[in-house]
Amino acid sequence: MRFALTVGLSAAVALAMACGDDGDNTAPTVTATVPGSTAPSDTPIDVATETPFVPTERPTLALAPGEDPQGDQLLYIALGDSLSEGIGVIDEKRQAWVPLVAMGLGDEYELLNLGVAGDDSLELIEDGPLDSALAAINERANDGIPGNEVAVITLEIGGNDLLDIYFDTVIPGDCPTVIESLQRPACVQLLEDALGLYQPNLAYTLDILQSAAPGVPIYLMTLYNPFSGGSSILDEFGVLALEGQDGTPFPEGMNDIIRAEAAGRDGVTLVDWYPLFLGKQQEYISLDLIHPNAVGHQVMADEVLGAMGR
Repeated sequence: MRFALTVGLSAAVALAMACGDDGDNTAPTVTATVPGSTAPSDTPIDVATETPFVPTERPTLALAPGEDPQGDQLLYIALGDSLSEGIGVIDEKRQAWVPLVAMGLGDEYELLNLGVAGDDSLELIEDGPLDSALAAINERANDGIPGNEVAVITLEIGGNDLLDIYFDTVIPGDCPTVIESLQRPACVQLLEDALGLYQPNLAYTLDILQSAAPGVPIYLMTLYNPFSGGSSILDEFGVLALEGQDGTPFPEGMNDIIRAEAAGRDGVTLVDWYPLFLGKQQEYISLDLIHPNAVGHQVMADEVLGAMGR
């Protein structure tokens, strides 16, 4: 996902900061195409003076990080990464898609937001969020309080599964463009491995949730391409990784895995965010170049609520 070095480096810095990367968050003096500018998408603009996004410290997951459910209402559990945590807006409690969905569900619902910035599909399983969800499901089912059970779950995960490829090979120039990457076995193998590991992680997460909460509806989201409508070279990488490309080793991408998992399970409803963001980088993406802005979060929430019949 690299274009001109100055732009690609800036995007890497923004991605590292936005997605919870543990590396040095000191922003170098670089240039990038900033969403909302009047310059063409491949024209570098000086953003050295922009205030960088600094990720919050990774929370210690308890039953309800960031929220305080009282335990006497139906519970909505949100699982995911920085998108669910609410990165990209000023007020994560009001403008982000998860609380917007919670508000749309009505006063009879409480929210348990287990989204953690930087989590990939394996960290969701191993680092606590899934266990916290299971604990909440079990507690609500066995606490003797009628009408406070888990009633809805949303799940979005996968964007961070692709970041290692970006940082390790795209920025250094080992896999500089889609065409060149597809001609290099090492680049092909990296994406094959990422997609190959993602599918069983997603399947396992859904298996565990459906086993613990049979009959509870799960809403599973596809991933949007934050580069759509911006740099054509970055856009091509996003399309390949998310949607696949005929005639390549990747006729299907990560979103196809998500769609297949949803289609093969009763009780799992697909929410397809991908088409909503096509060509919308400047309208829907924040200045960190990866997360939705307030408009993007609202669009995502509306799509989820629509799938819920709200």
